[in-house]
Amino acid sequence: MVRAKNPLDLEEIRTRPMTNWIFKHSDQDQYGDEHGKAYVYDNRHSVKVASGDSFVYLDKKGGGYGFSGHGVVTKVLWRSPNAKESLNPKVTRIFTAELSDYVEYGSTLDIRPSSSEGKKNRSMLGITDVNLLGWSRSIAKLSPDMFENIIDLAYQGDFIETIPPKSNEYEIPDAWTSVRRRHNLERFRKTVLRRQNHVCAICGTTLKQVLEVAHISSYSKDVKNRANPANGIVLCVYCHRAFDKGVFQIYEDGVVLLKDDIAPDLITEVHLSNLSTKARRKHLEGIDLKFLRQQLASY
Repeated sequence: MVRAKNPLDLEEIRTRPMTNWIFKHSDQDQYGDEHGKAYVYDNRHSVKVASGDSFVYLDKKGGGYGFSGHGVVTKVLWRSPNAKESLNPKVTRIFTAELSDYVEYGSTLDIRPSSSEGKKNRSMLGITDVNLLGWSRSIAKLSPDMFENIIDLAYQGDFIETIPPKSNEYEIPDAWTSVRRRHNLERFRKTVLRRQNHVCAICGTTLKQVLEVAHISSYSKDVKNRANPANGIVLCVYCHRAFDKGVFQIYEDGVVLLKDDIAPDLITEVHLSNLSTKARRKHLEGIDLKFLRQQLASY
């Protein structure tokens, strides 16, 4: 087998514009794909798939129609068709996209227009007619926004199992692909949310739509603890922003104090005073207190 083009180095992969693709699986698997590891197609389809691109599987088997996994293309190889494949004069090359960082969905993210679940998911993704989106092509492009929306829905809808990261999985190097980085951060995020019972540790809101997981020790600086659940705290959008900006300080005993040089307003006072110190201390359980101490020392 021959490379379709010169392999890209890591720097090129990180800096060049990436493309997102739909790789389709149907009952007619002409070339025998190796699911999650290799996707095989011929020159009648897109030959623009390249190293570093992302993909999402669209499963069309057994009358279904939904997304079943996503990952990254590591390299693309090609070969001449064999005797059986060359019976079609239009087929002059067979391509193999080698895949990595594959994330398998536990259940298919249904987008059938004939099912209630499919209609709901279509509505959440903003899909009306897939043909208008160009999805009728054998290997169709996805806009960056649509790709992210599909991945968001897959994680938010619990289509993807997210087991807690182990201690040797806390580090997330910058060189990782966005797909691999996202998956480990989702494992981190959901572990912290479950541990903290989906409650903001500062104001106590349980409105899931506004809850986020903040890194106590900075994500940008502390690479080794980016996916460490003991470095995570559940905060609402308001409290997360204020925490990152150093508006208040969190102490080990659950006390939260506004910085001396910041004038409080009514909304801030409500957020900081809604929980008792005892209740807030309970929400800090599972956090490695060294991260809180480091955070306090940085002020």
